[in-house]
Amino acid sequence: MECGQYNEDWHAIHMMPEETVQASIDLKSKLVFPIHWGAFTLAFHDWTDPAERVTKKAAEMNLPLTTPKIGEPIIIGDTTSYPTDRWWEKYMSQ
Repeated sequence: MECGQYNEDWHAIHMMPEETVQASIDLKSKLVFPIHWGAFTLAFHDWTDPAERVTKKAAEMNLPLTTPKIGEPIIIGDTTSYPTDRWWEKYMSQ
């Protein structure tokens, strides 16, 4: 589910991270997989902001979330061993 490169002025074409979680709920997803947030900068938000916000909202809504590193494979349908590491945090203070 897309989760990044957002701005209030672009509301009609890009969801905010909290809307990503809500859309996942609306679609009856078993797992939230946020994409389009770490590849390049288009919007003015911090690089880690989408990951932080979607992680927080998914936890509030008790919805499982996977956060693979860029390029890390995941097995679709496997809800027991998906990546959940908050890997971006090691880059936050740099």
